[in-house]
Amino acid sequence: MKKDRVGFFGGLDFVTLITALLGSCYGLALVYSASYSRLSDGSIITSDVRSMLVSVFGGIVMALIVCNIDYEIISKLWPVIAAGCIGLMLITLFFGKAVNPDRPDAKSWLDFKVFTFQTSELLKVGFIISFSYHLDMVKDHINRIKTIIPLVIHGMVPIALVIATGDSGSALIFLLMFIGMLFFAKVHIGYFIAGICAIAVGFISAWKLNIINGVQRERITALFYPEQYEDVLYQQTNGKIAIGSGGWFGEGYLNGSMTQSGQVPVNENDMILTVAGEELGYIGALAVIVILTVLILRVMSTGLKARDNVGYLMCSGIAVMLFTQMLINIGMELSLLPCIGITLPLFSSGGSSSLCIYLALGIEMSVYRFSKSQQKALFYT
Repeated sequence: MKKDRVGFFGGLDFVTLITALLGSCYGLALVYSASYSRLSDGSIITSDVRSMLVSVFGGIVMALIVCNIDYEIISKLWPVIAAGCIGLMLITLFFGKAVNPDRPDAKSWLDFKVFTFQTSELLKVGFIISFSYHLDMVKDHINRIKTIIPLVIHGMVPIALVIATGDSGSALIFLLMFIGMLFFAKVHIGYFIAGICAIAVGFISAWKLNIINGVQRERITALFYPEQYEDVLYQQTNGKIAIGSGGWFGEGYLNGSMTQSGQVPVNENDMILTVAGEELGYIGALAVIVILTVLILRVMSTGLKARDNVGYLMCSGIAVMLFTQMLINIGMELSLLPCIGITLPLFSSGGSSSLCIYLALGIEMSVYRFSKSQQKALFYT
């Protein structure tokens, strides 16, 4: 029987879309405030806000297009997607640009003159697609050692590529995504214990051999000896002061003393929660966390109701990506974790991050649409 096609917006997951839009609008307001004091005469918005506006708009359009394509088609294109992402990472490795003067070794951006793009953000989406398909292919014998080894190799490829470009923060996100997706694929707990032991040994060895050095080493050490590394903790210390000074309801939008004076470096990006905390108070900061939590739970709920294992694993990967980025960013801002340059999803000014998050959400909305009713999509198998 021929399937009837409905409109472009038929069967759309409005909960995911509206929650993401709410987060982006809130994020734009926070980025505007963070960069408000840097507005030049006659300017309405800064380049950070303009870049975020473009990336959010582009991301929404991309998400709406992707959600009309059956996610099964997307998953079957994993070799092309993986090859494209790896190719971009190799180009970045040789021609990448460092945008942070404090980290000249982190050449993880491609400069297209009109805009710069962080290729590791797109690699996250590519990894979710390819690894979900890989996990689904071996689901019936996933706990055999000869199955686990190729899975580990698959997971280590993007991590190695990202580390090679000097982006250790993103490498950590990939590691946690890899572990999280294995967990949701129901890999036996014994492998996780062995993996954690291997990671611990590897970290200690890298520390002893001085492989972890320079700024990275200082930022980790500073958490344990803050009085000896006041300069290293300057950003995080001032960030905590800003959040604490806001109290319950904040000092008022565009009126945060530390936000507007620039005492919290990079507060439009890595430290965006400090803007919400100082100007809108604990309530404003909590609203950020609530929006992201609702979005993550929605993505996970869609995965649990997916029509097949690939859809479930894709949504699980997206949820893990959002959760780990949120957890690490907030941990950084509260000095619970070292500052490693991880953006807060949808809220930070990073255009590459926002664009690729909407791309990932487009895949989640495709799972929602096709699992709910396969007749409500424009493209299907």
